[in-house]
Amino acid sequence: MAITDGMEINCSDLQAVGGTRLIAIREWIGNAGSEDVVNFDDGNHAISGIQIDGPALAPWGVFESRIESSSLTVSATNEGKDFTTYDCTVSWFIPGLTAAQFKGLHDFEGGKCLMVMVIDNNDNTSGTTAPSLTFAHNKVIGVSNTLANQDKASRTQQYCTLRSVEGGTGAAFSDEIGVTVTVGCMMYETPRNYEGAITLGGTGLTLTTA
Repeated sequence: MAITDGMEINCSDLQAVGGTRLIAIREWIGNAGSEDVVNFDDGNHAISGIQIDGPALAPWGVFESRIESSSLTVSATNEGKDFTTYDCTVSWFIPGLTAAQFKGLHDFEGGKCLMVMVIDNNDNTSGTTAPSLTFAHNKVIGVSNTLANQDKASRTQQYCTLRSVEGGTGAAFSDEIGVTVTVGCMMYETPRNYEGAITLGGTGLTLTTA
């Protein structure tokens, strides 16, 4: 793609705040007759739809974390000529170490192929941490249209997987108790924005994309 325009920075960009608001995760579905269908908007470097073939809404789990403890990190390496690799990781801290929390972490195991949506704190241009209901200020990793399989989106080979779980009880009463979870993937393009419909469930622990 030719470089035909520049990039502006305006007042709202300078007021942007860090951190994430929501982390949503789902497992890729590649079963015949019930598989993920992903529509890309390459002109805007976005994803216009993630559904299950049918069509049906695609369900996601929403994972809460302690405020100011979660982040998306993207590290790029130019491999020469047309290829740049982007190592994308999402990390968040889960306090408590309850049995229910450990069970939730166990669901990531077994080499599951994941996609992750990170919604940050900048849906409102004023920089407030209260997001708009459109959740438009997001990034998706584990879904790519560069070096993708041209027949089946689920055979992308650029999935997210669980990378690490680190933490514990600490020793002193004042020590943190909890774990930091990291999931990540290697992609050949920068993370895309999801511009389709996002609907948060009533419990706040689920969402769907269309």
